[in-house]
Amino acid sequence: MTGQPDHGRVVIVGGGFAGLFAARALRDGPFSVTLVDRSPQHVFQPLLYQCATGILSEGQITAPLRRILRRHRNVRCVTAKAVDVDPAGRTLTCLRPLGERISIAYDHLIVAAGVSQSYFGHDEFATYAPGMKTISDALTIRRRVFGAFEMAETAADPAQRRRWLTFVLVGAGPTGVELAGQIRELATKTLRDEYRQANPGDARVLLFDAGAAPLAMFGDQLSGKAAQTLRNLGVELHMGSIVTSVDADGIIARDHEGNETRYDAMTVLWTAGVAAPPFAAALAAATGAERDRAGRIVVRNDLTIPGHPEISVAGDMMSLRDLPGVAEVAMQSGLYAGRRVRRELAGDGPLKPFTYHDLGSAAYLARGRAVVSAGRLQLSGFPGWVVWLFIHIAFLTGYRNRVGAILTWWVAFTRDIRRERAYTTREVGVMRDVYQPAGEAGAPAVPPQPRAAGDKPSESRPGASSG
Repeated sequence: MTGQPDHGRVVIVGGGFAGLFAARALRDGPFSVTLVDRSPQHVFQPLLYQCATGILSEGQITAPLRRILRRHRNVRCVTAKAVDVDPAGRTLTCLRPLGERISIAYDHLIVAAGVSQSYFGHDEFATYAPGMKTISDALTIRRRVFGAFEMAETAADPAQRRRWLTFVLVGAGPTGVELAGQIRELATKTLRDEYRQANPGDARVLLFDAGAAPLAMFGDQLSGKAAQTLRNLGVELHMGSIVTSVDADGIIARDHEGNETRYDAMTVLWTAGVAAPPFAAALAAATGAERDRAGRIVVRNDLTIPGHPEISVAGDMMSLRDLPGVAEVAMQSGLYAGRRVRRELAGDGPLKPFTYHDLGSAAYLARGRAVVSAGRLQLSGFPGWVVWLFIHIAFLTGYRNRVGAILTWWVAFTRDIRRERAYTTREVGVMRDVYQPAGEAGAPAVPPQPRAAGDKPSESRPGASSG
């Protein structure tokens, strides 16, 4: 890469919360900063489920990285995918879209590449059960959810209609709980009088998790209240159940006694588990860094890799003191990593070890109902919902997104209207990863598309997975 000075070169991998806060901490310094991300947008991941269920548009939960950082004259954004690193030569190898390799030199490297969805060794499930990590995932889920109601409307067989109106969610953490509540609210409020043959209110939402209760990380009291709220919404809880198989027509789940049961459902959504991206393995191989069970990089208290003080890891990809993979950890660790590098480049003394300040967690269940845990503060119901609103308004990136979200929420919550329901019957995105060179051996093929019983193989499905 040209235009870089011979010293004071900082490279940040990832434009999520950790990478963005690291870049902001390094703004306007006498050194260059290169922010590398495979997407040119920053995504507010905690609200992906609202994009998927028609409340917010993708534009309201994203912001162009170049726009966010336009006033930071020493920061450059590069759209590329980090694939390898050479600690001895201090170079980062990346792929540009369409597969060309480029090298970026660094003096300090901050890795904030985030995590991906984990299927616990069963990646074949992804064909039928999309996760919830990217805008592409949210748009795929939007198509599958709204497409399922369309298919139910024209299904002549009552059994087939029931399958289309059955939604299975795997994982009872915040994303799974929020998505389950929104699908039931969508069915019983927004869509209740729009169909003539199918009755959206008949939609079943089944939530599966290996744990004993939903939102277990919120503590027994709030977890219990969340469970009761979900039941009141009509969500069917299947706690202590492990999903062992997923196919085009449903799932098989095993309960704590070892009994396996099949559940027919045309829409399966996966929100359980995370795994480090492939770059984490490359980084560990190059530096000798230790990895935890999820593949995340184990770091020291100053967020650096042992033996490599020039390489920091922040956000979801770091493993430190069992800190949770939440947005607040990413923000604080990214800010710390940026400040630590800035002080080192300025010749100042080292920072104190990284300390995480837990500001609490919040989960949206339905309109007027949420749970919030912040130290001794435990809120549920309407008070929790109000706090949830203020938290998310405060952390949304950009004035336009904040105002847009407030106006959209006002319409959605007062009139049961969800305006962001558009989806395409074509595949979302391209047929292959844009970082895979065209024609290269091993390029991912288009996965087989699940279809309803009785559908002809040539018929297209508005609810099919994009893979």
